[in-house]
Amino acid sequence: MRKMKNHFKKGAASFYIVAFSTLILVIIAASFAAIIVSEMTRTSNDDLAQSAYDSALAGIEDAKLAVANYQTCAQSNAGVADGLNKDGNLSCSEIRYLVEESNSCDMVGYITGRLKDTPDEKVGEILVQESSTAGQGNNMQQAYTCVKIDMSPDNYTATMSERSPTKVIKLKFEEFNGQPVEPLIKRVKISWLSGSNNTSNSYTNFKEEGEDKGVTFPSISNMFKPATPPTISVGFIQTGENFTLDDFGMTRNGQTDRAMVYLVPTDSKTLARQRKDDNYIGAYNGSENVVGVNEVLKSNDKTVKNLPYAVYCPEDSTEFSCSTTIELPDPIGGTRNSETFVFVVSLPYGKPTTDFKLEFLCDVNCGTLKTYTVNDEGGVDEHSEDKTQALLDGIQIKIDSTGRANDLFRRVETRLEPEDNLSLSILGPLELLGEGGGDALKKDYAVTKEWNFR
Repeated sequence: MRKMKNHFKKGAASFYIVAFSTLILVIIAASFAAIIVSEMTRTSNDDLAQSAYDSALAGIEDAKLAVANYQTCAQSNAGVADGLNKDGNLSCSEIRYLVEESNSCDMVGYITGRLKDTPDEKVGEILVQESSTAGQGNNMQQAYTCVKIDMSPDNYTATMSERSPTKVIKLKFEEFNGQPVEPLIKRVKISWLSGSNNTSNSYTNFKEEGEDKGVTFPSISNMFKPATPPTISVGFIQTGENFTLDDFGMTRNGQTDRAMVYLVPTDSKTLARQRKDDNYIGAYNGSENVVGVNEVLKSNDKTVKNLPYAVYCPEDSTEFSCSTTIELPDPIGGTRNSETFVFVVSLPYGKPTTDFKLEFLCDVNCGTLKTYTVNDEGGVDEHSEDKTQALLDGIQIKIDSTGRANDLFRRVETRLEPEDNLSLSILGPLELLGEGGGDALKKDYAVTKEWNFR
């Protein structure tokens, strides 16, 4: 009996060992299963996000075709229609209506002929083919749902890089009440280094060092640590109604035909408020960075030293890291000429790659923004808003495209510049609205000619 009892105790111990070992193995297996499920879900979401992004890019490609058609019509004598006939034959007047007046999400679908009439279930969306392989269906239900073309955006946006460190912009604006807007523009606001540049705000630019609080600027020879945010230069050329070449080399009676200011970022409000005559001028006034008209005039005055301007760039900036308003003096010789108003924006150090935005401001109304909404009766209501921000005319084209894959949506905005031969070019990387996404254009997709797969 004693031997049997000892044998029973040994068997019980083995049972507990096996039970605990099995439990540990189950926990490990469950953990691996949870990881696998999590990764599968993440991969699926990434695929949907990329597919929705590709759908939005497909909308941009179609929008370029629509813009080319619009530009052809704009050169004709066609007027602007009051609406669409929806008879399947789109006239130039209707194309101009779609782009200039309608503000419709369906304008690209109608102009490219992919949309003949608005379907009841999916209002105006254009399905996108996922693969050129025969028999493969649209499993992710890819489509671009809303694409809008804005021929007169209220700002100019572009990208500067080491390979293209300078942008020259010949300005032209929409008239207001039949009069040119150029003479009314008194300020320009420049913002630079957006979140899509994927550059952390380490602020290697314009730091205070040492016990004597000496201010140091970034070294141009340091190729491995470029100034962030970068130093930029902003210059302009303008002429009055009457001018001579000698006018470009002088400042006279509070007027000048050219100027160039250098903006050096810092994360210190104290430094950006100070002024050191032999080093820099602080541009921060406690609420914003401003380079006054008197300071701008000095940049073309050979009797004074043209100093850089320290601008405060908060680390918690949202869209752009830095922004500065530059006050513009009047040109020598009368009212500013609409044909000779040019801005030059540069990266003196060549790094890092930087998006920037220019906004042109008037002291009085310099444009009217029209928007349209559909009322309860199905008609279209027009709304007008006077703006102190000038609207560009033919300088850039803004395309806003929304794509989807199943129930996940991505929205992409890009700018196109019309060339002399009416071809279009994409300005650098696409700007993604919202979180996530890269800064390079990588696409592999095809757009079908048939939009309705019901």
